[in-house]
Amino acid sequence: MTTDERLEKLAERHEALAETVQILASMQLEAGRQAREHDAEYAQRFAANETRLVQLMDTMNRLGRILEVHDAEIDDQARAENLER
Repeated sequence: MTTDERLEKLAERHEALAETVQILASMQLEAGRQAREHDAEYAQRFAANETRLVQLMDTMNRLGRILEVHDAEIDDQARAENLER
């Protein structure tokens, strides 16, 4: 193999490697873009779920207060019935 043939082969390999690096860089940029989109989407979902959780906790607290009032009314009715006997 002559020096010119070796140089030609090295030039071909170099070109192939350069194309591969460009493809990999492009793929990495796309993967980063997709990751940022997914992160933004998950952040929105998390915020929405956090809002729902606050609403759920508020509803549970209100139901707890209603339950306390009903229990107190039942206890008062039971005491009234015991006094009447």
